[in-house]
Amino acid sequence: MKSPIQLFAAIAILLATATVAAQVYKWVDKDGKVQYSDSPPPASATKTEAKKIETGPAAASVGNAPPAGSSLQDRAKDFDKRQKDSAEKNKKAEEAEKNAGIEAENCKAAQAALRDLESERPLRRSNEAGEVVIMTDEEKQAGVARARAAVASSCKG
Repeated sequence: MKSPIQLFAAIAILLATATVAAQVYKWVDKDGKVQYSDSPPPASATKTEAKKIETGPAAASVGNAPPAGSSLQDRAKDFDKRQKDSAEKNKKAEEAEKNAGIEAENCKAAQAALRDLESERPLRRSNEAGEVVIMTDEEKQAGVARARAAVASSCKG
């Protein structure tokens, strides 16, 4: 069984978070000034308007409040939809960031290959038999053309 202190604390929390409704009166006095009060206006008021306002935690979130009359299920569906949309947006942003990193790496690799092929030093490659041979000028020129195409497609920004 719960101790009396725990029970008292639970009741106090529930009462503290309850929404409080208050009646507010707005009226124009005999001098033409608009007056506001929580008590009814005097009989001499020319124009009276009563409004019910809410205070407390529920009133603090008016900007995100669902339309009046919406059910708890509708609110839950709206919440779930907002959560799902937010998760999808975050996933797309992470994927775009990952792709940008991959594109940057591809660009650097293509630029490095192009620098190597355009250099004057002899380059080696393996032939069909697995032997290391020096690249001919024609092979280097073909490689330069491929590397330039790779740089053009990888380094778009």
